[in-house]
Amino acid sequence: MSAEIPVIQRPRSRQRLRPLDSDQSERHASWLELFFDLVFVLAVSKVAAILVKDPSLDGFIRYLVLFIPVWWSWVGFTFYADRFESDEPEYRILTFTGMLAVAALAVTVGGAFSLSGDAAFAVCYSLVLLVIVAHYARTAIYVPLARGLAMQFITGLGLSALLFVASLLFEPPIRYIVWALAIIVSFSTPFLNIRLTRIIPFDHSHIPERFGLFTIIVLGEAVIATANGAAGVPWTFKTVSTAALGFAMAACIWWMIFEFVEDGAIRSSALFKRFAYIYGHFFIVVSIVTIGVGVEHAIKEAGEPHLHLATLIMLGGGIAAYLAVITIIRLITGVCGLINIRIGAIIISLAIAAAGFVLPPMVVVGGLLAVLVLGVWLEGRYTDDAEEEEELPSLFPCEHEAEAVEFHPRSSNGCEECIKNNYKWVHLRLCLACGHVGCCDSSRYKHATKHFHKEKHHLMASLEDGEHWSWCYGDERFVPLAKRVGKLKPDKLES
Repeated sequence: MSAEIPVIQRPRSRQRLRPLDSDQSERHASWLELFFDLVFVLAVSKVAAILVKDPSLDGFIRYLVLFIPVWWSWVGFTFYADRFESDEPEYRILTFTGMLAVAALAVTVGGAFSLSGDAAFAVCYSLVLLVIVAHYARTAIYVPLARGLAMQFITGLGLSALLFVASLLFEPPIRYIVWALAIIVSFSTPFLNIRLTRIIPFDHSHIPERFGLFTIIVLGEAVIATANGAAGVPWTFKTVSTAALGFAMAACIWWMIFEFVEDGAIRSSALFKRFAYIYGHFFIVVSIVTIGVGVEHAIKEAGEPHLHLATLIMLGGGIAAYLAVITIIRLITGVCGLINIRIGAIIISLAIAAAGFVLPPMVVVGGLLAVLVLGVWLEGRYTDDAEEEEELPSLFPCEHEAEAVEFHPRSSNGCEECIKNNYKWVHLRLCLACGHVGCCDSSRYKHATKHFHKEKHHLMASLEDGEHWSWCYGDERFVPLAKRVGKLKPDKLES
C-alpha cells in the first residue's frame, strides 16, 4: 500500500490594513497588480487615439476630460490594493472583474460625448466605480479598523456611479453637466473625512513605485505613437530623423521624471503635499501622452515647410506643461534649486512652438529636444540632494515611545470591563503602559479608549492575530510596534 502524499496548502493572507504590519519590509508591486496594469495600457491607448484622430481644440478637450475617468480608476484600484491587497480568492475575483470593467471602459471611451456612445461609456465607468465600491464593502465587513475609511469611499464613489447612470435620463448638455458633477464628487471623496484620510496609512515604498509604473505605461504610449508615425510615412531622412528626435524626447522625459521628480511629497505627513503629488501626476501623464501624439503628427508633417498649429501646440505646450508640473511638485516638496532655469526652459519651449510657423519641422523638434537635454544635464549637474526632504517611513515613532514597556496582557480572557459586566466586544486592544486589555472603538463600550481618558496611557496595540501595530492617542496616529505583543489564547476568549 502506497503512502499518502501530503497535500501542502499555501497559506493565504486574510484582508487587513497592510501598511500597519510593522514586520513587513520594503514592498513592491505584486504579480496581480502588474497583470491589472495591462488593461490600462489599452485604456491609455484608446484615450490617446481621440487626440490622434482629432488634434483640434474640441478633440483635445475630449481627450483631456476622458483621460480623467481612466486615470482616476487606476488611482482608485491602486490605493485600495496598497492598503488591503490579499491572496483571498474573493479579492482576486473582484480584481479580475475590475479589469474586465476597465477593458469595457477602454473600448467605449472613444464614443463618449456622442448620442450613440454616451450610454455605453457611462454604464461601463459606473461598473468600474462599483467594483471599487464592492472592494470597500468587503473591507467594511472584515476590517473594522478601516470601516470609517471604507464607508467614505463607498459613499463618494457610489454616488458618483449613480450620477453617471442617472445622467442618461437627460439630454446633452445637461447630461455632461451631471458627468462633471459626478467627477467632482469622485475627486472629493478623499476629503469627505480628512481625519481618516490623514491617519489611515499607506505604504511609502509601494505607492511611489505604482505611480512610476503608470508613468511607464504612458511613456510606452508615447513610444508607440512615435512608431506609428514612422510606420505611416515613407522613410526619408526627414521622417526618420524626426522619429529619432521624438524617441530621444521620451528618453529625456523618462530620465527627468525618474531621476529628479521627488516622491518625497507623496511620502510626506502633510496632506497638501500628498494631494499635490497625486493630482499633479494626472497632468504629468496627460502631458507625456500629448507630447507623444505631437511627435506622431510631426513625423507625418516632416516633409512640409512647417508644422501645423495643432502639432506645435501639442509639442511645445506639452513640454511646457510637463516642465511646469514637475517644477511645481519640486517646489511643494521643498526643493527650490534651479527654479529660474526651469522657468526659462518653459518660456523657450513656448517660444520655439510660436516660431514653428517659420521654422522647418526638424528644427522645431530638435530645438524642443535640446531644451529637454539641457534640462537633464543641468538637473544632474547642479541639483543638490541635500535639499530634498527627508524621507519618512510609513509609520514613525511618537514622543510617547518610552511608555511602551508592557507587551503582555494582564487579562487572559479578554476585555477586563466587558468580562465583569458580561458585555460583548469586537476586537481587543492592549495598553502598552500597564497591560490593560480593553475593547476597540468598534465595540459598544470602547473600553480601550476609556482607559486612555482615565489613565492617560497613550499607547495601545492590537491583540488580534495577524495585526502588529500600535496607536498613539496623543498624536492620533499609528506608530511602530517595538516588538510583538503576547496574544490571548482563542479558547480563553468569552466574547
